[in-house]
Amino acid sequence: MTPGLGDQPIVEAAHGAAERAARTQGLALAAATFVIAAGLAAARIGHGAPDFYVFWAAARHWQAPYDPAVVAQLQAAIHLQGVWPFVYPPTFLLFVWPFAQLPLTLAYPLWTALSAALFVWEASRRIRPVWAAAALWAVPPVFFSAALGQPTLFVGAAMLAGWRLAERRPHLAGVIFALAACMKPQAMILAPVALFGNWRALGAMLAAGAALAGASLAFGLGPWLAWPHALAAFAQIAPAAERTNPSALIASPWWSAALAAFGVMFAWRNKNLLGMAAGALWLTPYAHDYDLAPLAPLAVSWLIERRRGWGPAISGGALLAGLVASPLASLAFLGSLTIFGSPLWPAARRAAADAPALSPGAYASGAE
Repeated sequence: MTPGLGDQPIVEAAHGAAERAARTQGLALAAATFVIAAGLAAARIGHGAPDFYVFWAAARHWQAPYDPAVVAQLQAAIHLQGVWPFVYPPTFLLFVWPFAQLPLTLAYPLWTALSAALFVWEASRRIRPVWAAAALWAVPPVFFSAALGQPTLFVGAAMLAGWRLAERRPHLAGVIFALAACMKPQAMILAPVALFGNWRALGAMLAAGAALAGASLAFGLGPWLAWPHALAAFAQIAPAAERTNPSALIASPWWSAALAAFGVMFAWRNKNLLGMAAGALWLTPYAHDYDLAPLAPLAVSWLIERRRGWGPAISGGALLAGLVASPLASLAFLGSLTIFGSPLWPAARRAAADAPALSPGAYASGAE
């Protein structure tokens, strides 16, 4: 039965009650995530080598965060093996510095718990039913990002929040996107393309990014002068590292240029979370499987809703199962998203015809 005009207040009240219940469930999931992540991180200290150790050491030595002696000192103190350079931008220090004022045994669990809780909270605003967001705990890219203390979950939470607010509160969305870009700029490299047309969000992002860059001068000009040298040194060792990005398949500038062009077109066609996050993976010269974590909430939604058929659901299932863990697998995954989102794909045509206002955004849709 279709509600009549007189039933509108009842329908709105029921919708409001459902949204309040969903937010309560989301908060409960986020709180549980915080406790679980903090406990696991605390138990992991002394076992393995989370990336956060390097961030923490660099922020404690903010006067010269890119000095190899900083990491060498850390390696000697905790018997850390391997190569662990710090190459994040000076703006990243703004986020890590407060944690660096704490002992590592407290800073690492707190960083991990906050990033995981924020990510699950934002994912719960998109995934329906809400409890399905708990599946993210077992997704390899999400789990490893949290375990390593990577900033990827903070960035993913910011992406989710930014797109949730992009239409209703574009200035706030832009500020949130700027926070993500100042943490992990390679993940936000296609933000100007994905946000093209939403000038208020894009303008706010640029303004907030400039403000954060200015704020990072509180650490002095030295980090900014040293950062390009750190990037150049990292570029020399990156080809030998394990990577997931498709450009790692072939060591050719032509291959990289072709992938970059494809990524720009992908982001232009999908001006949403999918275009921003997946498009960047086409471009970046360095990515691990944990960099796929921002796409995990979308993958859960594709698997549950199947709005565009089983194609995206199967691709999303591969990501959730941890199968997208090599350059070739990443290329296949990103290629499948391109095909399944194309008008040439029958289910995509049907979805666009049924809900033209949601296309192409419907491909990255979910509850708000």
